[in-house]
Amino acid sequence: MDLKRLLVSAGLFLLWSVLGGVIVAAFFVAAFFAAFAPLPFGDPGVVILFMPVFTAFILGLLLVDFELGHTVLAALLATGVAIGLVLAFMYAPSLAGVAVGPPPYQGAFSAIFLFPLILLGTVVGRAIGERILPPQATLDRKKALMAETREWHETLSKSHRPAPPAPDRKP
Repeated sequence: MDLKRLLVSAGLFLLWSVLGGVIVAAFFVAAFFAAFAPLPFGDPGVVILFMPVFTAFILGLLLVDFELGHTVLAALLATGVAIGLVLAFMYAPSLAGVAVGPPPYQGAFSAIFLFPLILLGTVVGRAIGERILPPQATLDRKKALMAETREWHETLSKSHRPAPPAPDRKP
């Protein structure tokens, strides 16, 4: 049962990280290549700065059950997927043999800024997620502590003995 739980947890970790990278890449490509975008954006800079942070914030909320190191690993994985998809989109015409010129490099150079933005969003999202949606292990610890405290109070109230009289002190 523990192995199954570990595999499900690892699968969800990979799924969320890869999907985060796909979402970031989709908005990144749509911002730089407006002719191929289903939604027109007025200013690509806003999309390039906002969407990685927002997507990574949601990724951080989803990763509250994982350690902080895993959150950084998810940011690296999402960044790698996003940069890989952006580069694949840019070089696809050359690879298919239909390119008439060199690929535009503005997307590749701007992709350098994705990692800090995704890392920032993921860590902040996880920090806020720990407050809003605490991990199940924290909730279980809290329940166990409450049960232990309740049991301790019941035991204490059952063994309640009258206090010995205080000795009178003379000044």
